[in-house]
Amino acid sequence: MPEDSSRSSDTTDGRTTRWTGQREKRRTEFVNAAVAAIALHGPGVSTEQVAAQAGVARPRLYRHFDDADDLYRAVGQRAAEMILTDMAPVLLEPAGSARNMIDRAVRTFVNWLARHADLYRYVAHRATASAAGQESVVADIKQAIAAQVGRLLAAYLEVLGANSRVADPLSFGLVGMVEATANRWLDEPGELPLDDLVVELASWIWGTLDQVLQREGVTLAPDEPLPPLPGWQ
Repeated sequence: MPEDSSRSSDTTDGRTTRWTGQREKRRTEFVNAAVAAIALHGPGVSTEQVAAQAGVARPRLYRHFDDADDLYRAVGQRAAEMILTDMAPVLLEPAGSARNMIDRAVRTFVNWLARHADLYRYVAHRATASAAGQESVVADIKQAIAAQVGRLLAAYLEVLGANSRVADPLSFGLVGMVEATANRWLDEPGELPLDDLVVELASWIWGTLDQVLQREGVTLAPDEPLPPLPGWQ
C-alpha cells in the first residue's frame, strides 16, 4: 500500500508540474500577443484586441490571468525585462570615458523608448488609470535601472577617491530626469531630433556629475578614460 501511495503521489506531482509549465508557457504566449497587439493598436489596446491577436476568445485569455490588471502587470514585467536587457551591456560592462558611457546609456534608454513608445505608454497610462498600487510597475522599471546606475556611480566615485554617499539619490534623480524628459519628448518632440535630445541629456548629466566630483576635490575630463573597477561584475 505505501508503494502505491508513493506511486500515486509521484504521478500527481508530475501532472501538476506539467500543468504549471504549460500554464506558464501559455501566459508567456499571451504576453507576447499583448505586446504585439499594443504595437498594432496603440497603448489604448483592449483585452478583446489582445485575445484576437492571440487567436483565442476573451474568456480563454482570463483562464491564464486573474483580470485585466494581472495581464497589465505581466506586460509591465516584460517591458522591464526588455529595457534592462538592452541596458545591461552599458551598465554591467563599463568602459571608456565618462562622456562615452553617459552617451551610450542615455542613447540606449531613449532609443528603447522611441522604438517601444506605445508599449511604455501602455504601462505608464495603465499605472495611472488602475487601482492604487499599480504604479509599482512603472516605478519598478525606473528603480531597477537606478539601482544599477547607483551601484556603478558608487564604484567610480570610490575609485576616483570621492565619497560615494550621494550615489544612490543621485542615480534616482538622473534616471528620473532622463525618463521624464524622454517621455515628454515622445509626446511633444517639437523641433528637437532624437540625436539632439540625447546630446542635451548627456550634457546635463555630465554637468551634474562634474559638479559632484569637483565638490569632492576630483578633477576629471569628460573624455578622459575612466580607471578600471576592481572586481566589477
